[in-house]
Amino acid sequence: MLYLPIVLSLWLLAAHSLRFGHFFAFGVLLLSPLLLLIRQHYILRVCQVTLFSGGLFWIYTTYGMLSVRLAMGEDWQRLLVIMGGVILFTIFSSCLCMHPRVEKHYS
Repeated sequence: MLYLPIVLSLWLLAAHSLRFGHFFAFGVLLLSPLLLLIRQHYILRVCQVTLFSGGLFWIYTTYGMLSVRLAMGEDWQRLLVIMGGVILFTIFSSCLCMHPRVEKHYS
């Protein structure tokens, strides 16, 4: 169960890249959970850095989306709550890579 948020976060990033037609990034992110089958410590760090970078990417995306909403005078609070949840979930998934049971599995 510890790996489920990690996989979901990677797939959420994959879905976002597919939305904009970035097929290579989509493929890499879609298949990246398969790397977790390799029990090497560096795989865990690559996953952690990818998820943390994904969290930063979500912050950048949220800023852009909020700017558009504010410029158009549309509702922005709901967008901020939803994207804040996505950001926190992705960062949380990155932190799960440091969980003692996960670290033990990859040591």
